[in-house]
Amino acid sequence: MSQVSFRLYGSAPYSLVLVHGGPGARGSLAGSAKEIGKTRGVLEALQTGTSIESLLQELHEQLHQTACPVTLAGHSWGAWLSILYAARFPNEVRHLVLVSCPPLTPEFVPQILQNRLALLSNEEALAFQTALFVVEKQEESALKEQAFQTLEFLTQKTDFFEPCPYDDQALDMDVSQYQLIWPQAIRLRKENKFVQAAAKLVCPITILHGKQDPHPLQGVTKPLRTANAAFQLIVFDKCSHSPFAEKYARDDFYQFLQQA
Repeated sequence: MSQVSFRLYGSAPYSLVLVHGGPGARGSLAGSAKEIGKTRGVLEALQTGTSIESLLQELHEQLHQTACPVTLAGHSWGAWLSILYAARFPNEVRHLVLVSCPPLTPEFVPQILQNRLALLSNEEALAFQTALFVVEKQEESALKEQAFQTLEFLTQKTDFFEPCPYDDQALDMDVSQYQLIWPQAIRLRKENKFVQAAAKLVCPITILHGKQDPHPLQGVTKPLRTANAAFQLIVFDKCSHSPFAEKYARDDFYQFLQQA
């Protein structure tokens, strides 16, 4: 494991572990870890592997730096990785927190694009769909880099309700990691692996979700119920996909994780 694949905040015990989204959005939760680290020990897990299996093993090594069992909080893609981890290593996780979790089964996926396009102008919607096509079809790298930039710019409109200042200086987007990991994740979703993993969970589960998140909440709650996985649900109003960077949800989000 790389010696820089995690960062510690606050003081031991580091009983809260934050798992970033993306895949490839390394450092996106540094601002959150810094804020929560004012009141408790936090480990920010940085993903460097090139396969889901290697990411699970990396996370397991990172948790060796903590006082297990921990509260494991994953954002977006990180919520998927956290489900897989908690299912495989139940003794390491005492509380699983799914922050803005994407749908766990494929049937809810079309709603994400529909919800996003509805928030854009006709011109922006066309640009979004074109960029998405380039990314998914894996065109030449120059076009793909530009497409990622377009998507990043437009999701600032679709995936935020009322953004507030957020420390993202540590964000280091890894496009190549995204290209390697995301197809693997989609395959697991098609094969129903996330629901199967959820059926093995033994720790308490909390879902934190923005009411205005383009990712449909039912895409998380319905599969978890199918898996007989009990959960606590907290919905933030006037909040989209990143509650830590939302004006009306930020304080409640941090208050929950400071105590989770």
